[in-house]
Amino acid sequence: MNNENVTLKKRQTWCDIVRGICSLAVILSHIEGMPNAIVMYFTPITLPGFFVLSGYFTKNYGGDLPEFLYNKVLKELILRVMFCFCMITISAKVIANLILHPSTIPEWIFNIIVTFLMKPTGNFFSILVLCSVYFIIVNILCRDKPIPMMLAATALATVGYIITRERIINIWNWDTALVCVFFYIFGYVAKQTGLISKWNFKPKHAIISGGVFFTLTTVFALTIGVKNTEVIIANNTFLSPFVSVPLFASGIAFIISFAHLLPCQSKPVKLLMYIGRHSMIYFMIGGPVLAYVSYFCTLLYQAVHWEFLQIKWIKLPFLFIVTVAVTLIPSLLSDRFFPALNGRIRLPEGVVKKHPKICIAVCASLIILGAGIIAAAVNGMIVPNRIYARHYPIHGVDVSSYQGKIDWHELEAQNVRFAYIKATEGSGHVDKCFSDNWRAVSETDIKAGAYHFFSFESTGKAQADNFIFTVPVASDTLPPVVDLEYYGNHARNPLPAGKIVPELRDLLDALEKHYGKRPVIYVAEPSYLQYIYTYFDDYDIWFRNILTDPPEGNWRFWQYTNREHLKGYDGKETFIDMNVFLGTEEEWESFLIRNNISS
Repeated sequence: MNNENVTLKKRQTWCDIVRGICSLAVILSHIEGMPNAIVMYFTPITLPGFFVLSGYFTKNYGGDLPEFLYNKVLKELILRVMFCFCMITISAKVIANLILHPSTIPEWIFNIIVTFLMKPTGNFFSILVLCSVYFIIVNILCRDKPIPMMLAATALATVGYIITRERIINIWNWDTALVCVFFYIFGYVAKQTGLISKWNFKPKHAIISGGVFFTLTTVFALTIGVKNTEVIIANNTFLSPFVSVPLFASGIAFIISFAHLLPCQSKPVKLLMYIGRHSMIYFMIGGPVLAYVSYFCTLLYQAVHWEFLQIKWIKLPFLFIVTVAVTLIPSLLSDRFFPALNGRIRLPEGVVKKHPKICIAVCASLIILGAGIIAAAVNGMIVPNRIYARHYPIHGVDVSSYQGKIDWHELEAQNVRFAYIKATEGSGHVDKCFSDNWRAVSETDIKAGAYHFFSFESTGKAQADNFIFTVPVASDTLPPVVDLEYYGNHARNPLPAGKIVPELRDLLDALEKHYGKRPVIYVAEPSYLQYIYTYFDDYDIWFRNILTDPPEGNWRFWQYTNREHLKGYDGKETFIDMNVFLGTEEEWESFLIRNNISS
């Protein structure tokens, strides 16, 4: 009996150590200026290690879905992550605003929920929830049998690999979740079968697994480059399962072996274990805290001009240590005021479980409600981004022949301040309504510009000739826009940047030379990352994101929905695209002046 207690205690100890190492690795990987040659060595074991432990700590509730959702999803995930997001959004300014203007509390809560579910900062939570859902489905279907569960996990990971490789889908990191669920289920099976507890951990095991891991990573880096290795591993874009599987396996084996060798009674290891017990907080809050610490360090340097603060090997450890220390504060607060975050709440004793029919009724109601919300969003009754977009004063539209005949005075009366009108597409197509729209919009105070839909089949010069022949030169118009987005089969099989970038540059250069204004590039995230990110960073960007507000970047315009209803058009398309200028009234005036447009 005593031996079992000792073994259990030891296993719990190494789990906390591994989680602590993974948490610190996340902070390290986000420090600006951290050498890629260092980042690439701990990135491969950070998320896989965390998800192995997530599965390791997952209990089998005997297929009881409500209890699993309550204990795993609600108690362990939602409560903790919502606490983290609240901590991220809290500041003295926010608190003062909530006190002075209580009516803004619902909006603040809504912003947290949207961030929680949809923004990039919520991806980690999304992956955790999806892994939990996949686990319970696989667990029920495979009847808790280890081999079928691992086969199902392998199949899901293969699908995730294919999705990542072919870029079939890019929403909520489903591709990453499908790969991480393999580690999640592996962790559960490892505990179920006693795989890890049976392993006789010795220094030689750490040396062997560590040697394999560091050798594979080094060979990987020498083959494709250090930067590419770090990016590929961090973004889960595996070149080959034959490389990634042994890389992750050896990395996880090394970190677990290493954790077993550390002296648990030493104060540094105890601190590491404490961080591990609060790994969720470090994963979610560590990044924002690091950003604040970096900003403070910059202000400190500007104030005192201590040159040593800019020395790389002093600044980087300083940022890391201070970030780790500051993030201890919300961890201590959660211990003191939010014990539920540490798993101390339980289902009330003696409560009779709900009858399955009640669960079916509740699930059916939620499905119907979800379908209703989706239908409302599809029909433009709900615009998720409207709450973000209303904070920007300059709103506008982009239109084409799909909107039919447009009453521009009617749009102007609905606070439309600017408009982009489709003129051309490829090397020969001209929008049939362009001439009428171009003439009619000039009779209003709406600032207008023309846009061209880029074709992957035509040369940049031919497309420029088509646009220049169609759109007259006028000083009092917005700069031309090139709409670069995937269409047809190009989304699944995008052409290489080496083929598209030169043609796009020819088009942009020709338009700038002819109209005397640097064009704006319209993109969605996939085309931006493929063709724009590293090639056209000196151009204004018009970003399309109809689910959340745009990420930080050099954006000038933002299309926040393609499902808005306005009065003043009668085309076969009942919706109209809505956009905002990402700036204030003063910045809008500066933008017009820069493009020689009278306000």
